[in-house]
Amino acid sequence: MKTFKKTILVLLAVVAVSITSCSKSDDGGEDPQGGTGTFSAKVDGATFTPIQETIVAQMSGSGAAQTLAVSAGTMNSENLQMIIVGYDGVGTYDLNMTNIGTYSYLPNPSNPDPSTVVIYSTINGQTSNGQLKVSSVDGNVVKGTFSFTGYNLSNPSESVSVTDGQFNIELR
Repeated sequence: MKTFKKTILVLLAVVAVSITSCSKSDDGGEDPQGGTGTFSAKVDGATFTPIQETIVAQMSGSGAAQTLAVSAGTMNSENLQMIIVGYDGVGTYDLNMTNIGTYSYLPNPSNPDPSTVVIYSTINGQTSNGQLKVSSVDGNVVKGTFSFTGYNLSNPSESVSVTDGQFNIELR
């Protein structure tokens, strides 16, 4: 139930803030080196190695309400996800309360109780806790890089550093 409440909190924050403006520059940086279907990052210096089937990029909505979501999960029940609300193409998007970056994991993967999920998020009131840079969109393939600091939703004094993130994913 606690995880359900956290999920609802995150979704409500996205909806509530979606009517506000978001920060974006037109420079999305250089394309990452990996081929289509790749996603990589480091979490507090440790390599995040996703399961191929969990690597997803989705586009929804239209106009000012267009949203881009990029995510992946590991065999160790870890998940990285970035959601850009008001996505409008190649550029740099600040990760904060509007455009959210999250890292979550199950402390004991053999016990998949959703109430034990630990969630770190860029939602903490700062204007920017990192960035997602969309470097190119070619047909239905989106490429970019990301990095952010996520704060534990249950204990904001705890944080994780997500670095060296890159993706090259076919949109679904």
